[in-house]
Amino acid sequence: MRFKKIGSRKIYIEVIEQIKNLIDSGEIKPGDQLPSERDLAEYMGISRVSVRQALAVLEAIDVVDIKHGEGTFVSINKDSINNLNLFLSNISKESDPIDIIDARKIIEVEIAGVAAKQRDESDLLSMRNLLSDMQQKIEKGEQTSTVDLSFHLAIATATHNSVLLSVMNQIASLMRQNLWSIAKGLSLMTPGRAEKYLKQHRVIYGYIEDQDFLNAKGAMRDHLLSIEQDLLGESKSNSKEEFYEKRFKR
Repeated sequence: MRFKKIGSRKIYIEVIEQIKNLIDSGEIKPGDQLPSERDLAEYMGISRVSVRQALAVLEAIDVVDIKHGEGTFVSINKDSINNLNLFLSNISKESDPIDIIDARKIIEVEIAGVAAKQRDESDLLSMRNLLSDMQQKIEKGEQTSTVDLSFHLAIATATHNSVLLSVMNQIASLMRQNLWSIAKGLSLMTPGRAEKYLKQHRVIYGYIEDQDFLNAKGAMRDHLLSIEQDLLGESKSNSKEEFYEKRFKR
């Protein structure tokens, strides 16, 4: 198997593309075992973490089967390879996570301020229920991304402004795309991170409940900066290529 050195462009995607190309060329056949994480990382000049992330995606779309203690094997299901082609086609059309977080810092901060002014008791009840749901999911060790997004949408609903809600729904649709979902999902795997976001959500809720629009905006800004910090690392990069190197390689 001939693997090439990888640059800094969306590292885990390049790993997936190389594996796909080897499958297409017949160098890797259905049922074959892939090299170990360590060997793949050495062949392509990347970290084992990046290889692990790529393999996790391939397993999620049933292209490989990871058998713990045995290795990683290519699926014998031809439909799975079609899933891989579709995945790579879709990923090329998706919004960059940097663009999404930058837009959120502009739009959601203002949404939080308007919500603090306009919210009613039904809005507050909806937000409290979502915070409770998030707490329960954390206690059960379940994924919190969906309820997290619902909380942000509930804040937009509390503005009672159909245009702001429409804009937030558009942002939410981008956050359901693969690139954002994978980046955020990997971030939430860090111990304590979901708990941190829940705490930040409660602070935002408190200011909205108190109709303190300035502090509601500030709390939302701090929350989004925290997400950005967690996604990008210690300092924001000026290039999207560095983002992927920071997030998916190191």
